[in-house]
Order: sequence, then structure tokens, then C-alpha cells
Amino acid sequence: MNEIVLVFSFVLSFLLTLYGTPLAQKAAFRYGILDQPDGKLKKHSRPVPYMGGVIVYFAFISPISLVFDFNERLLGILFASSILLLVGLLDDLKALTPVIKFLFQVVATYILLKSGIVIDLIFFPQWLDIALSCLWILTVINAFNIIDIMDGLAAAVGALSSLTIFIISLYTGDFLISILSVSLAAALLAFLKFNWEPARIYLGDAGSMVLGLIIGSLAMMVSYTRFNRMAFLSGLFVVGIPLFDLAYVIVLRILKGRSPFLGSPDHFALRLRKKMNWSAQRTVGAILYAQLALSGLVIASFFSTPRFTLVSGTAAAGLFIILGWVLAGVEME
Repeated sequence: MNEIVLVFSFVLSFLLTLYGTPLAQKAAFRYGILDQPDGKLKKHSRPVPYMGGVIVYFAFISPISLVFDFNERLLGILFASSILLLVGLLDDLKALTPVIKFLFQVVATYILLKSGIVIDLIFFPQWLDIALSCLWILTVINAFNIIDIMDGLAAAVGALSSLTIFIISLYTGDFLISILSVSLAAALLAFLKFNWEPARIYLGDAGSMVLGLIIGSLAMMVSYTRFNRMAFLSGLFVVGIPLFDLAYVIVLRILKGRSPFLGSPDHFALRLRKKMNWSAQRTVGAILYAQLALSGLVIASFFSTPRFTLVSGTAAAGLFIILGWVLAGVEME
């Protein structure tokens, strides 16, 4: 029975996004919810509508509301993500300051913690689990928010992350995580039809922040340690690309004496594109291969040994450091 429900959820979420996105485009144009090019960081040739995040969220929650009994964790995710969706829409309309936006991220994170979505590491005291959970959610929210700088990148990475969590959840038998992750993956895969270069609609802050909150929550909820007690570290690699970009941008901006909260073309995807002289499509494709390799590492670690997790994780971190060092030499505007 569960298999039928999962297939139904995937198909419904996919179709709702496929046929609902054109409606979101029309609404964005009608009400002026558009990303205007500025010739600096935003170099697209014409205004592009936001609102993609709204239809992705609607498609994500629709099958869940039909086939799953609500519980505390699910209500926490839906309540917290609804808050971020509204806050993101206001931010897309330039109605919020970064400080106000961050405060609402804290509120949404607090709601998740109150609903019982907390990291549970038996060798840490409870207060440290709560502190790490808060830091994790806020970090992943902003990691997906900051990586949404190239057509198709955030949506495609989010789809891969969701599918990775889905595969792990099938082996752990957590049906809530399975249905949430497969519904989100389906919505994002359908959205890529409109978000791939040249993008006809963007996720916007509403979409990228909600995406970070949901994936961050699911990555924290799923159990990685059924066969390998060190596999909890795999959660880092489920969202490895967004976390790397967030850390990379912060470090480069600080080294340049700039505020890490101000926009700049220091994202590794932009640097990679310039260094290799690739199109946005090819750059995103290469990054997806990297995230796919990380997803494979997560699944392999789930079935493997602590030694494999530590060695492979160290090797992956080393490769990221080398990549960052090489790309730091690229001259950006």
C-alpha cells in the first residue's frame, strides 16, 4: 500500500507543478513580482518572474494533505515553511531588511524545534543537540538561499538531495520522511522544465528558503546509523554543494574586507563558469555530477563502516578545499 501512495504522491506533485507553474508566471507578471536585471549580479536580459517557490510548495503539500495523517513533526514543518514562504514573498517584493528576514528564519526554526525535529546524538547533552539543530536549520536555509544564483542550480541540487533522503528513508522505514522527500523531489523535477537555462521563472527567496528549511529538516530527521554509527556525518554531504558555496562565499568576502551579508560574484558556480568558459547549463551540469557523487557517498556510507565514512568524508572535504583554492584565483568583476 505504501508503494502506491508514494507513486501517487510523486505523480500528483509533478503534475501540479507542471501545470501550475505557467499560472504562477502569469500571476507574477500581473502583480509585478519580477526579478529585474541590474547589469551587475543580475545579468539576465529581461525581467523574470518569481513565484516559482509558491507553486513548488503548493505541489509539495497537496499529496501529503490527501494521503497522510497529520502529526506533530509534519505540522511543524508545514507551519514553519508557510512562515518562510510568506516572508520570502515579502523579501522578493523588497519589503524586508536582511535583519527582519533572519529573525523570521529564527522563528521558523524555533517552531521546528518545538515540534520535536531535533538532532538526537546520544553522546551529546540535550542542550547541545538543540543548539546544533538550530544552527543546522539556519545554515541550510541560507545555504539554499545563497546558491540560487544560476538557472536551475538550486532546484536541481534540491531534487538530488531530496531523492537521496528518500532512498535512505526507504531502508529506515520512516514513511513520513519518504512521502515528504519524494513529493518535494517531484515538484522540483517538474519545475526544472521552466527553471533550466534560459529560466522563465525563478524560485525566489520564497522558494529557496522553504527548500532549505524542508531539506534541512528531512536531512536531520532521517536516521543514517542503522549499520554505521558514524554515518550521521552523511547529513553534511546530502547538502554538500550548498554548504560549500555558503562557506566559500563567506570566507572570500571576509578576506576581501567585505560584509559576508552583501551580494558579490564570489559564488563558486560563477567562478567555475568563468574559469572554464562554460555555459550556465554546462556549469550546472558539472555541479550536479558533484552532488550526485556526494549522494552516492551518503548511500555507500549508510551501508558501510565508520572507517569508510571518515576516510571518504575527509577525501571529499579535501577536494572541496582544492577546488576552492583553484577558483579563488579567478578574477571576478
